[in-house]
Amino acid sequence: MAFSIPEDLAPELYPLAWLVGRWHGFGMVGYHGVPERSVVSEMVVDHDGGPYLRATHTLWLVDEDLSGSVDHERSGAEGYAALVKDVQWSAETSYWRPVGSERTGDGVRVELEVVVADPAGSLSLYLGAAEGPRITLATDAVVTSPTAAQVSAGSRMYGLVASDLLWVQDLAAFGQDLGPYSSGRHSRVEEA
Repeated sequence: MAFSIPEDLAPELYPLAWLVGRWHGFGMVGYHGVPERSVVSEMVVDHDGGPYLRATHTLWLVDEDLSGSVDHERSGAEGYAALVKDVQWSAETSYWRPVGSERTGDGVRVELEVVVADPAGSLSLYLGAAEGPRITLATDAVVTSPTAAQVSAGSRMYGLVASDLLWVQDLAAFGQDLGPYSSGRHSRVEEA
């Protein structure tokens, strides 16, 4: 599905314009001591005209009894349609701010600062870069409340592949080293 650059998007955000929109899909979560489970995933990336993007991302566990089989090779829209949401697993709000760019042999590399907050009591600062339709981020700082899960580091990667948004998140928590935590595939939702 094609996208268009919103008219009021700040010029600094043009290299990230492909992210703007509503996305939904499916994925997996699992970690040390947390059994792997299928999830339904929704992400909204928008802006208010300022030089940053705002994103919300919510994951729900899949109701295994009411859902069709989870075939992770299907496209995001097909996989999403076959799944029924159960309990909410996680939610977050983030702000994506480009802080510099440079021309490379393949285009433009945009340096990013991304602040991520979740209602479970964690605040993370990710640093990284967007290069075309690929974004890589790693934590620079993580702050957790006294009652939150003790997360110490994380990394994320996002990529636009065959018009779908693929993402993966690694985590270091509970005294464990950085390792796989969640991943998924989103399809862009057409606006009515």
